[in-house]
Amino acid sequence: MKLSRIRRTMLVVLGAVLTVGGCASGTADQAGGTAGAPATPAAAGPAAILMMDDITAVFENGATVPQYAYITDLHDGCGYTAGWIGFCSQSGDMLGLVRSYNAAAPHNVLAKYTSALQRLAGSGSEDTGALGEAFVRDWKKAALDPAFRRLQIKVGHDMYLTPAMKLGAQEGVKSELGLENLFDTALMMGQASDDCDGMVKIARETDRTLGGNPASGVNEAKWLARFNTVRQKHMKHPCTPDRGNDWPQAVDRSQALQELADRGEWELKAPLTVRADFKRTISRPQD
Repeated sequence: MKLSRIRRTMLVVLGAVLTVGGCASGTADQAGGTAGAPATPAAAGPAAILMMDDITAVFENGATVPQYAYITDLHDGCGYTAGWIGFCSQSGDMLGLVRSYNAAAPHNVLAKYTSALQRLAGSGSEDTGALGEAFVRDWKKAALDPAFRRLQIKVGHDMYLTPAMKLGAQEGVKSELGLENLFDTALMMGQASDDCDGMVKIARETDRTLGGNPASGVNEAKWLARFNTVRQKHMKHPCTPDRGNDWPQAVDRSQALQELADRGEWELKAPLTVRADFKRTISRPQD
């Protein structure tokens, strides 16, 4: 399988785990889609990307700015989950981040864990014993380094935002909110074509259901609403191993994004309130 993260989705906020149920928004079957659909292309400029990063922080940590020092073992199969997007020691994206950090700062505080991270990623092991509690302390130290914080953003973008932008161009998705939907799906459920619940699979299913996509003339609001319905179906009944317990509790991510569409917030402008079970307002987007 390609390097892609099949993510955990238990959101820890103030020490509590948010569990959510709910059902799909139901807007996908409306003939005209939701109101305020974008009529012209909207480039995802720097301000929009900052907003996407902060929406990720809302979903991952219940914060409105990226939490670079965050690290915990959620006992969900991912080993240590850490940083802005929840880099996992089990899946290999944490290893990729540390390798990038080694290239930028060879004597960094995390360099000594590279071999252990490689073994964990190579075997897909969730064991944190090889890293130990010292790793937690060192991760938090590394998060004080501006270079490490910049790399967290860059690696996250390279792994998940770039594939989302590529797929968005193929599908004809022109809105900033549409791109955010693809980005969050890639980040949480996988960006590769062989991820059975991933971004590409969900987009293809949406295309088949509607007989096309925005590139072929389907209304983007209608396409996005159906995309969210299909995504929630995959979250509630995943074919990805070991996600049956946590993904059904995370449908509020998709619901929150669909609510933005229902409110016509196709351009991700501040202040932006992310609702569903999150209820966080991003007032000043920043990394």
